[in-house]
Amino acid sequence: MMLRTFFSLWLLLLLPLCVQADNVKDARVPVDRLNHALLEIMRGGAQLGYTGRYQKLDPIVRETFEFEAVSLIALGSHWKKLDDAQKQAFKDKLTDLSVATYAAQFKTFADENFEFDSSQEAKNGRLLLRYNLVAPKEKPIRFEYVVGQLNGSWRIINIVVDGISDLAIKKAQYTSVMDREGFDALLAKLAQKISDYAKNNAA
Repeated sequence: MMLRTFFSLWLLLLLPLCVQADNVKDARVPVDRLNHALLEIMRGGAQLGYTGRYQKLDPIVRETFEFEAVSLIALGSHWKKLDDAQKQAFKDKLTDLSVATYAAQFKTFADENFEFDSSQEAKNGRLLLRYNLVAPKEKPIRFEYVVGQLNGSWRIINIVVDGISDLAIKKAQYTSVMDREGFDALLAKLAQKISDYAKNNAA
């Protein structure tokens, strides 16, 4: 009887650890998928060209990020002032810009690899997943992914690279434009950035 009681208590103590491990395993799925895709386009960077890299990344970026949450955070208090059409237009443009940025920046390969490091619980049920981008004879680059759940599936909300938050930069830039010039001007600037990526990376 005592042995059975002890075993039951032992299982109860282990349960939170098992749940957490399962959460981390599930939460890593979109991050690992994105990182794998980035390495793939880097390996074929020159052959694919900007357009090829963009086409390969487009569906993966759309499926691994939660752009509704990203948009809300990036625009801060301005988000609730937009109508549904404006919110959709901004989310679509931000998605396109994200794909374009990856296609433009991840274009060469030097034996890099993403290695999982650790995880940490964050606010609102989110998780922080730490990875290192390692390459021979190079200092590792720390990637920290903030992920949250949407309808039971984990999605990426923010990426912090060597301590620099992509979403914090976006919020500072976008809210400043909204304050000074308004929504249409912000949308035009995002469209211009996408166009510049395509033009500057044309074969």
